Amino acid sequence: MANLPKIGDRFSGAYQATEQADRIAELQAEVEKLREAQSPELEQQIATLREQLLAQSGEQEIAVEQIDPNPYQPRQTITQESIQTLAHSMEKDGQIAPVIVIAQGDRYLLWDGQRRFEAAKILGWKTLRAVSAPMPSDLHRKALLTFIHHEDLNSLDKAEAIVKEIATNTGIENEEIPTVLSTVLRRLERSGLANQLTALVTAATEEQQQGVKRLGVSETEEKLLLALLDLALNPASVKANLMPMLSMPKDLKAAIREQGLKGAHALALTVLSAKTLKTSERQATKERIEATNQVIEQDLTVAKTRELVGQIKAKYLKSDKSKESTESKQVTALLRDVEKLSPTVMASANSEQLVQLRQALQQKLSHINDILN
Repeated sequence: MANLPKIGDRFSGAYQATEQADRIAELQAEVEKLREAQSPELEQQIATLREQLLAQSGEQEIAVEQIDPNPYQPRQTITQESIQTLAHSMEKDGQIAPVIVIAQGDRYLLWDGQRRFEAAKILGWKTLRAVSAPMPSDLHRKALLTFIHHEDLNSLDKAEAIVKEIATNTGIENEEIPTVLSTVLRRLERSGLANQLTALVTAATEEQQQGVKRLGVSETEEKLLLALLDLALNPASVKANLMPMLSMPKDLKAAIREQGLKGAHALALTVLSAKTLKTSERQATKERIEATNQVIEQDLTVAKTRELVGQIKAKYLKSDKSKESTESKQVTALLRDVEKLSPTVMASANSEQLVQLRQALQQKLSHINDILN
């Protein structure tokens, strides 16, 4: 693993109070991402920093109610189960390591120790042991690189982190990134140039820049592709596996973050939409949530999840076909009735009946023309 920047070196200097929340959010994002990548070097650096802060300012008992969680907390996948487990450990063995906070007037902004903070609230603790740090600068982007290339990480958090990084470096709006990426890749696929782009993933920076220019893309598309290549990411893989995570229904995003649903399983479950099932949004959501719970409770594989989705689809499509069959029979029966209206039968009807029949047939003929057109 590439050497990480020394965290202690990043705590030099101070920023204005109005900038602090954003700066801490950025720093905390990189730390949490790298921590999820289980980087022993990062943990060692945080431990070293904690020791330095202890030596400088000492350890304090800070009221839990005086600590403000980071309002831009990037780590969305802290499950209640993990917090409850830590709370049990803290109740039994106490708080092993102090949290790190940033002093802001008479309050403190939490920088390191989100789970300990949440566990303390569950236990009803009034105070937490903490060390106070000055305003830190941002970590090196290598922390992000370590994060996004860790296979076991949450795909939703990974997608959001990549989009945020690209938006910051290119100026492209977050919402535009999936659309721009999809558009340029479709065009490159049609022109047979997609393989050339894939080959650039492992190329040197200068070769990547020249290669992307040869593809004849727009300035915005060039910025986007180069940003992905700079992170050693295959744009086609990002489009297929990560971008769909951003447009998932809220219930699936919640299941990923709160119940540990895997990205591949979530992608399979997205098929259960109102459009696919030809039903209401409410009914589709109900089916999707029930299927999601079954996948999690039974720890289904991706293949088994797809089988379950197929069974649910078949149930709805069979019902739809049955409905179509019934309606088709009604039309066939009506045709037979019309054919029975021979000249002899119509001649025996009175004028009023014939006028009513003509009006009814003209109205239905108008509907038929509208449908055919």
